[in-house]
Amino acid sequence: MDFRALIVTDDEPFNYRELEEALMAIDFEVEFTSELSSDLSWISNAEFRYDVFFLLKEPLDKEIPAVSSLSKMKVMFVKPEAGSLHSKSRKSSHWLNSKGVYLDDILNVVDDSSEMIVLSASSMMSNPRYFEKVEKITAIKAYHIFSKDWETVLHGGKTTKALVGELITRAGREVHLGIRKDNLMVFSCDVFSNFVMSKGDNARFIQNAVEVMLEGADFVD
Repeated sequence: MDFRALIVTDDEPFNYRELEEALMAIDFEVEFTSELSSDLSWISNAEFRYDVFFLLKEPLDKEIPAVSSLSKMKVMFVKPEAGSLHSKSRKSSHWLNSKGVYLDDILNVVDDSSEMIVLSASSMMSNPRYFEKVEKITAIKAYHIFSKDWETVLHGGKTTKALVGELITRAGREVHLGIRKDNLMVFSCDVFSNFVMSKGDNARFIQNAVEVMLEGADFVD
């Protein structure tokens, strides 16, 4: 294996087997953990051991030193929990706030009244390399995310709506579900679990995104 990825999740690793297989198909060795260590020697070793991190849980306070350090040095795919990002943004205490990502309101996203969002790759406006050999991307548990000066990677389609209760606040391309800045890509939806990966071309999308990020990421100080 030429590369290593660490998937950080509270869920059983089985729930991300299709993600694991997608990474293995592009020559990654994949490991799982439920918790990052704050020990400086562990963090230093992780910086050398892993090429890509998938942070698919909300980190505990004791994990923040590791997350903060690794997010400066390594390619990282992040799926923050809406409630935590929202509540901590009010105090500017979420680790993503220092990167310029805030959540003022939780705007739940639906697609034609369905909780499963289906995005057409051909309608995406970001780097076309993310979508090579991709027709559709499926997502669940979606909410709108936005941050100034970040690239929008995934946005809604014609039937996508962001809601507060029954009030439509955003629609179509104004609904943002994935953003990127430098070596970080943040998703306000689940595109990683077995269920959604089996419904779309998510595996190929993630493979493309990993390859693009490894080639062109700019790392922050």
